[in-house]
Parts: sequence; structure tokens; C-alpha cells
Amino acid sequence: MLQHIWPHARAGLIAFHIFAIGALAIPAPQGGMNRRAWSNPTVQAEFSAWAARLTAAGRPTTTEELEAFLWDFAVAYMGQRKKILEPMYPYYKWSGTHQPWRMFIAPHRNPSKLHIDLKVDGDWQPLYIARDPELDWRADLLDNERFRSALFRYAWRQYKGSYRQFGRWAAHEAAAEFPEATHIRLRWYQYRTIEPARIRAGEEQVGTFESPLTFTLDEYRGEQP
Repeated sequence: MLQHIWPHARAGLIAFHIFAIGALAIPAPQGGMNRRAWSNPTVQAEFSAWAARLTAAGRPTTTEELEAFLWDFAVAYMGQRKKILEPMYPYYKWSGTHQPWRMFIAPHRNPSKLHIDLKVDGDWQPLYIARDPELDWRADLLDNERFRSALFRYAWRQYKGSYRQFGRWAAHEAAAEFPEATHIRLRWYQYRTIEPARIRAGEEQVGTFESPLTFTLDEYRGEQP
């Protein structure tokens, strides 16, 4: 009896698995359903580019109209997607097939570079700049591939809580290591990337410092992080 049932059961399990994995793999803005994140210059540049393409193709569209349409569509789409996938979440957990990573949808043309400074004798001194070979305080950790993915998120507004938590950790570490320092400051240097030819010509990528955090180190001396 089992010999006759098993081939059909196996085929059903295989079909279910293919459907479950295929449904989970359908593109979705899983981490992008935060309206504040859409104000990021890189995201806004994509809206502008696509609005220009639609207009050139004969469908006049403004950046604001495209953004509003895509937000409404994404909300409705993600709601239906959740209804389909929710019953299969236990299977994803049991089989180890859940995949939270998403593919990059566009080049990041407005990156943010982390700067950490110390105040010593009333003057700010650079301590760390991302990927700088000389200003490399804790670079063994901060430049690690896995940690860099976390730092990338901290530059976005919706992760300001995690960014502040990271700042408190840096304050604990600096307070223990630099007794002569009074403050630590974290900032993001945000700039617009330029073309390779302009870089080869010696042109610098100019930007501005955003989201500064300053901590008084005396408040962290003698405490556990």
C-alpha cells in the first residue's frame, strides 16, 4: 500500500517545495517599506530617472506622481504577498530555506562614509575614517565585511536607534582606551559619486557631514558596555 502512496506523496511534497521557494523568491521591497527611506537621495534619483523615461516614452509623469503610485502599489502588493506566504512560514523555518537577503536594485550613488573623531585638549582629532589606511581605529572590526553591512544601515534614518546604540558602544571603547579624550563624535560624510574619468582627472567627491552624534566620555568610564 505504501509503495503505491509514496510516489504520489513525494511528487506532492516536491511540488509544494517548488511552489513555496518560488513564491518566496518573487521580487519584493521587503526592507524598503518605510516611507522615510524613500527620501534617501539614491532612491529619489531612481524615481526621477524612471519618471523621465516614462515621460520620454509618451507617458508624462512627475517624480512625485510616480513615487505616490509606487507606494500605493507596493502596499497592496506586499499585503497580498503576505497572505500567500504566511501559511508557509513554519515550513521555511523548518527547512531552513528562508532568505532575507534582497538583490541590489540600483547603484548607490549617494554613499555615506563613517567618520569618528576624538576631542582632546579642546580640539577634534580624526580617529577613524572608513577604509582609510591610516585612520584605522578598530578597523579590524569596523571594516569587516559582516560589520560593514550593519554600518551601511546605520546611515539611513530608519536605523537611527541602532546607530545611537553603536555610538554608545564606541564611546565605551574610546573612554577606556583614551583617558586624555573628553568627547567622541560620529558623523556620516555623504557625497554624490562622480564618473571614473573625473576621478582620474583628480576631481574630488564633495559632500556634507550628516547625522552627528557626540558623547561625553566621562559618562562611560568605568561602566560595562
